[in-house]
Amino acid sequence: FLLAGSEVYRLAVFDKTKPKAYKVFNPGDFNRESETVEIHLPSSSYEFAKKVIARADVDTNNQFSQALMRNVNSLSNDIPQNLAVIDGLTSRVVDSQRYSSQIYPNNTNAMINKLLFQVDLAPGETRTFYIVADAALAAVPPPIVKTMARFVPERFDDFAWESDRIAHRIYGLALIPAEGTVSSGADVWIKKDRGLIVDTMYATKHYHEDNGSFMDDYRVGKSRGCGGLGIWDGKKLFVSSNWKNWKLITTGPIRSEFELTYDAWDAGNGRKVSEVKRFSIDAGSWMTKAQCTLSSEDKSSLPIGVGLAERACPTNREEFIAHDLTEGWMTYWQPEDQPKGTTAVAIILPKDSVKEFTNDDPQMPDAKKHANVPQPTHEGYPPIRTQLAVTQAEVDKPFSYYFGACWDRSGDFTNHMQWEAYVKRFAERRDQPLMVTVGN
Repeated sequence: FLLAGSEVYRLAVFDKTKPKAYKVFNPGDFNRESETVEIHLPSSSYEFAKKVIARADVDTNNQFSQALMRNVNSLSNDIPQNLAVIDGLTSRVVDSQRYSSQIYPNNTNAMINKLLFQVDLAPGETRTFYIVADAALAAVPPPIVKTMARFVPERFDDFAWESDRIAHRIYGLALIPAEGTVSSGADVWIKKDRGLIVDTMYATKHYHEDNGSFMDDYRVGKSRGCGGLGIWDGKKLFVSSNWKNWKLITTGPIRSEFELTYDAWDAGNGRKVSEVKRFSIDAGSWMTKAQCTLSSEDKSSLPIGVGLAERACPTNREEFIAHDLTEGWMTYWQPEDQPKGTTAVAIILPKDSVKEFTNDDPQMPDAKKHANVPQPTHEGYPPIRTQLAVTQAEVDKPFSYYFGACWDRSGDFTNHMQWEAYVKRFAERRDQPLMVTVGN
């Protein structure tokens, strides 16, 4: 009776609203869990507006430009502001998020052009979802917020972000005079449960102690940390300072996204390079997407190294480094920090983009590589060098890759083989993206 009643209600809503149907197909021979579907909302006026802004070579402070921005913003009324996503199989309203990924000059009210929701699909499964104005529904349950990102002025201009699986922070310029830390590598905060913990960490300032379900046991120092990059000349990695400017794009139940800007730095041979990097993390994921755009007066391509900080591995500990050149991924299961457990990290570059895997100190003596580290450490093992995936990036063109981490004490990955399998599967999902079609 309940199912029948639900179906009757759905049919009544659909008859009234004539919703748009989207069919989502899993082309892979594997299950997909908590995978994000990204729909670009249809609006001819909106698409026209994007082109107008992209081609407008005007002073954004003059009256013409301001009028243009107001007119463009008004075009967002083509689409209802509040939408709901209904699973066609269960008639359940699923959590969704709507936002604009565009940043326009002097425009704090950028038009919303993306709708996100997540799906679980079996191999080869197709499922239909319906998009309706939420005003047509009797009630829309509030979504469960599973991601966040924010500027942290109370801690020397950190920028922190997290999903329900993992958390990170990255350092601003204010940390340099305060503590002397110069690094554009990402820190890792590990956790056992699915709650958001960043605000609690900053409020209590109990970063490195085991809080029972979360802590910071990852030392970045001056290394690349988890997924930092630099310009690679074959022997030396030239890296930026801490980030200078930030911009929050969105934060919500499905995705958090933000952008950081880095001042120009010496990339060798007198060449200067600057960077704008956009980060995004989705609910249910241990991986963050990084989209970096490098700028330079010299427009020739740049050899870059994306890195993971390597730790000393005492003879009574184990570590595991694995990689796949074709698929572009590398994992590092760090030595255990007893009794705090093991943190593992990974990077995933575009398929067929990696030229080689190497490190920035191949002649390191065994005494340093296998130095004894007192247990437990206060803030994780200190970095000794950086493991690198080397690729080529074009100036002024976005280059995207992923980085992420896990903790064996969460129970999700209790050994290196499970972590490697997750990263391998993530690359397969990248290679075989969900197929979304509009249908009735």
